[in-house]
Amino acid sequence: MIFGKKGASVWISAVLYFGLGIIIISVLLAAGLPVVNKLKDKNIIIQSKEVMHKLDDNVREVVREGPGSQRIVTVNIRKGSFVLDDQRETIAWNFNDSRVKISEEGIDVSEGKLIVRTDSTNTNNRYSINVYTNYSGFANITNKQGKSNTLVGLNDLIIRNEGVFNNAVVVSIAEVNR
Repeated sequence: MIFGKKGASVWISAVLYFGLGIIIISVLLAAGLPVVNKLKDKNIIIQSKEVMHKLDDNVREVVREGPGSQRIVTVNIRKGSFVLDDQRETIAWNFNDSRVKISEEGIDVSEGKLIVRTDSTNTNNRYSINVYTNYSGFANITNKQGKSNTLVGLNDLIIRNEGVFNNAVVVSIAEVNR
């Protein structure tokens, strides 16, 4: 009989240790998951700003080289949306559900030729991040395809200097079909 009681106590101890281990892992995940999600969002924002810098460099290079000059640039928008606004002469990336506040809310912050703006959203601890470049007075940005100006995912864009029209360089940006 003593052997039976000792065997049962081993199983009870094993179940208690297993349960304690699950509780500890759950607490660690609950505490660590928000940090991991914030790091993911920050990484997406940094990568998207790099894409915007690369795109801006290519637009400015095409303008400097003159009519007929063109570049093909690959952009990968993992979250958010990439917008070509030919009315305001801007190229922008918008991320409306960020867990990271990248700059002071409501203030435009210059990073080279880019402007970064963080605004609060209706959801607690979520922010709207806008990164854009304004070409007003430098070049007229046009969407050559005339269809949707919003891009999401992996896209190849062709940037082309179309020449001068009304004393402004016209730069067309079109999505290349894969």
